Amino acid sequence: MNQNATRYSATIRWMHWLTVLAIVAAYLSVDLGDDEGPKGAPPSLMMQGHYLAGLAVLALLIPRILSRLATTAPPIVPAPKTIVIIAARVLHLALYAFLVAQPILGILQVNYAGDLVSLPWAGWSLPALVGPDHAAGESIGEIHETLGEIFYWVIGAHIAASLWHHFLLRDNTLRRML
Repeated sequence: MNQNATRYSATIRWMHWLTVLAIVAAYLSVDLGDDEGPKGAPPSLMMQGHYLAGLAVLALLIPRILSRLATTAPPIVPAPKTIVIIAARVLHLALYAFLVAQPILGILQVNYAGDLVSLPWAGWSLPALVGPDHAAGESIGEIHETLGEIFYWVIGAHIAASLWHHFLLRDNTLRRML
């Protein structure tokens, strides 16, 4: 990346915003969808959308991390204080942890129920990572749901921080990703 760049590369920006869309789709599809049907019934259309959105988050993650590691972030102008830099790193680490954990926990939850994460309209399923185990599935499901609720707060903190930088600190943090 050009050292004089004021924004992240187009690739990083696109992957960021596509991830945002996938996360919004995952939340909407599970919040607006119905509960699972009877055992053995195919997942509802909304749950299939939830699976697809979760897989999109996971699929975007690896190239996103690799792109981010291969480039230098454009500088924040004016430069923030050390405590702000540390807080940003902790928040970004939390975001990435959720981006990894949530889709994997979702896949495990489905697999422990004895099902495959499948997208019938695509004609494929992911191979099972684990075998059926009702008790483990219940535990993983509770963790997946709880982390999903906590993730709302982490996302909210990320959005609040970007707006704080933009409107109160008046630096270029937000503009680097636009």
